[in-house]
Amino acid sequence: MGVLGYLQLSWQALPRFSPLAVVFFILVGILAEKNKISIGKGVEVSAAFLPDFLAATILGPFAAAVVAAGTLPAWFERGNPTRNAFYVSAFTVTSGSTGLVYWLLMRALPSHLMQIIVGGLVSALFYQACNYLLFMPLMVVRRGIGPKDFFDEAFRPFIPFHLFFLFMSLALLFSFDRYGPSSLVLYLLPTLGLVYAFRAFARERDLARSLEQFSLEMAGSMLTALDLKDNYTGQHSAAVALYSYDTAAELRLSSRERALAHLGGLLHDVGKISIPDSILNCPTTLGEADWEVVQGHAGAGQEILSNMTEFEELGRIILHHHERFDGQGYPWGLGAGDIPLVSRIVAIADSYSAMVSERPYSRRREPEEAMAELRSGSRSQFDPYVAEAFLAVLSRGDEDYRRGQKADFRVQFQKVRFLRDIT
Repeated sequence: MGVLGYLQLSWQALPRFSPLAVVFFILVGILAEKNKISIGKGVEVSAAFLPDFLAATILGPFAAAVVAAGTLPAWFERGNPTRNAFYVSAFTVTSGSTGLVYWLLMRALPSHLMQIIVGGLVSALFYQACNYLLFMPLMVVRRGIGPKDFFDEAFRPFIPFHLFFLFMSLALLFSFDRYGPSSLVLYLLPTLGLVYAFRAFARERDLARSLEQFSLEMAGSMLTALDLKDNYTGQHSAAVALYSYDTAAELRLSSRERALAHLGGLLHDVGKISIPDSILNCPTTLGEADWEVVQGHAGAGQEILSNMTEFEELGRIILHHHERFDGQGYPWGLGAGDIPLVSRIVAIADSYSAMVSERPYSRRREPEEAMAELRSGSRSQFDPYVAEAFLAVLSRGDEDYRRGQKADFRVQFQKVRFLRDIT
């Protein structure tokens, strides 16, 4: 702050410090911060870009840093000095540096219009990049998410907002340059518009999450009911969910695909609620007619989940989790790449868990024996790429993990809720 203050006073190219304008931008910044929305654990977004950016480009770097620090009353958290100190530092560094970049470009660019347009665009990109680089390590430490996931969660959804209001800011800069401070009255319009847009976005998102959570709880209740009449289902589903998630992680799939694999593994047998108890718990080999009833559980699971609009994609994954890589599976006889990748992951996790579990009509196999079955079934029943990844996961696990004894349905269901929140 001291360096920026010295520059503001000594560098003649910078505008004179205007306390009244600083107070104006602080008040608008507080309004923006008061209407911020939470988009994930530890991640909040507001319209504060507008007062910060316009203060940096109109008033200079030191004034911009003061405006950023002046919004402290809007986000101050009592009893958390570390958080407050980090936020003050991050906001002042971002805003002050943005002002410095803009005014350096003002000196370097030849024409006045180019100074406003190019200087504004470059400094706006610098503002967002600085924000990302300062907060990304915090998210890595606090939540364990990677740089790409943080960008996808906290920045990508708001690119249209930032682009629209960037162009509005450039228009206001041009207007300020042409007509003077009175044009800043127009500044209130885009600010209020952005606040309204954020609030509307938050309401729609929260409604969608509530509906999704309700649908998820309904599906979980169905599995709980199924487990009451078939004790095998809950433990097996938890193991398949755990194996599917770990395999998706081994394949370096995105956080969203890992969450789908986990949820698909947990709910893959939800369609079995349609199977009569006499068939579901039959201790002998099933006849052809009964086997057709059992095969219908994949379609039943898809039908159940597709009635919940939030889970249409998950329904397709469950529909095809008994397809085979060679095209000899059911219900559609898809093969190789025609089978959704997550379905192929759930399929191998399901088969392995079934082999190492005790069931009425099949003996429990040792993990080494089941792993040998996976290897022999590679390229025929299983996708070899997925099989290799799953076998690598199993080889690193301990004996309890390979036997599926570390999986608990309630624990896995709680994990699903968390995973759905961050994707």
